[in-house]
Amino acid sequence: MRALLFNDTSYEQHHGSQLVVRQIYRLAAAAGIHIRRACPMRYDWQADERLKADIRSADLCLINGEGTMHDDARQGLRLGELAGYCKAHGVPCFLINSVWQRNDKLTELARDFSGIYVRDRFSAEELENAGIKAQVVPDLTLSLDELPRPLSRSGGLVNGSVYAARTWEAWRAACSAGVEYLSIKAPPILQTGKGFPAYVIKSLARRTKAELKRLSSRVMPVPEASSARALTRLRWRHGAGSLAAFLRRLGAAEWVVTGRFHCVTLCLLMRTPFVAVPSNTHKIEALLQEAGLQPRLADSFAEALEKAASWPFSADEQQALEAFLLRARTQAHEMFEQIARLSQAQAR
Repeated sequence: MRALLFNDTSYEQHHGSQLVVRQIYRLAAAAGIHIRRACPMRYDWQADERLKADIRSADLCLINGEGTMHDDARQGLRLGELAGYCKAHGVPCFLINSVWQRNDKLTELARDFSGIYVRDRFSAEELENAGIKAQVVPDLTLSLDELPRPLSRSGGLVNGSVYAARTWEAWRAACSAGVEYLSIKAPPILQTGKGFPAYVIKSLARRTKAELKRLSSRVMPVPEASSARALTRLRWRHGAGSLAAFLRRLGAAEWVVTGRFHCVTLCLLMRTPFVAVPSNTHKIEALLQEAGLQPRLADSFAEALEKAASWPFSADEQQALEAFLLRARTQAHEMFEQIARLSQAQAR
């Protein structure tokens, strides 16, 4: 089946978003879905006549909702309008891997989707309160196959936040406690074979620019002033060069403190105890509820640091986590198989 993917967040310089899109390709292929083109995040599909023709000839469209579908954000509305365009032309359109929160205009557009798969029950409940059915399938980073278990662990790590101010809070808390800081910042990947040739060159340019920033961040000190330039330098200087390196460092830690949703999901994969600080939507709180780890939340990084070092996973938490991860992998595969069946049925 020929598909188009929208909101390809692998363009983000972020290990979690890059892994999400990698898993979308793998899971789609396993279900017999071939993604012919993948549109970068914030791409204006409405201004691209060739892309609109490709939409009309596709067997289905997939929208990676990730952290986009909240607060009636402009990019979210653009993706919601795509569902209406697909419906008008008889093309199934599915929203997957999505948060859903504080939407009004977007909720009306959501009625045009052929299927909606959100990452948590909070999001599903908001849609269901508007009379829209949604299924819960946990974040697709959690569909990653079993990873090698760490042989030993030592020390802790502090990771930042989507918010600049909270990232500085995390950094200062780590420095005060003498704990290592780890950024989720990732080098840009080369965007080849995705149906947008111009982005091959753009991604190469971004990669080169990022490598220069990484190099400069290693040889220049992080300024004390909380400027945007200083924050960029902080994130590059304390990042891991690859997803594998990031996972190794999480797996070698006794505990982690983070305000990043995807750092939490990757801690779950590595079975690393953590304490989380809320982000810009309910995504972390909802994830912890899904995993049976609701108490592992703190109001500040200082509070989280006080708790984390003496809070290993209990036997009950370990059992809940294993059940959750198995369920997440199973549901991810079932979601793509269901999407394929629904699209085939509509074609007939």
